[in-house]
Amino acid sequence: MLAVYAEHVDQDNPLSGLRVGERPVPETPPGWTRVRVEAASLNHHDIWSLRGAGLPAKRLPMILGGDAAGYDEDGQPVVVHSVIADPDTVGDETFDPKRTLLSEFHQGTFAKYVVVPRRNVVRRPSSLSATDAACLSTSWLTAYRMLFTRSGLRAGDTVLIQGPAAEWPPR
Repeated sequence: MLAVYAEHVDQDNPLSGLRVGERPVPETPPGWTRVRVEAASLNHHDIWSLRGAGLPAKRLPMILGGDAAGYDEDGQPVVVHSVIADPDTVGDETFDPKRTLLSEFHQGTFAKYVVVPRRNVVRRPSSLSATDAACLSTSWLTAYRMLFTRSGLRAGDTVLIQGPAAEWPPR
């Protein structure tokens, strides 16, 4: 299958390790599901991976990408959540000390297919395009963590958001 992957890491010239080419279709372990990727979004994590942060040479080649939207094995539209936690984790998976992100230990989303634990797919509402949904997972998690964990914001509180960068939706 066609994929975008890291062939080697380079701290000073990270894009030198980036490749586009054929990679094997991933096997689907028990409790996981295969998602046919319709859209994936670029995240700064991909650049850090190409620099070797969290991705040592012994795990290469590695398909990059953590965020995606597509279709599960039943043909249902889904959004992929990129945090892979221990299966026994209860509660907020991002606090699991054994957690990892797609493209660190498991092949990522910049390919025709990605496999993830079943609990890592969320039904995509019909009002949300695959392109928009593919940008949600990491962005949403970062915003949620800032607002509700770091700032102490609680239901009913008011937040001032200054200087929106662009009109939404874009024209």
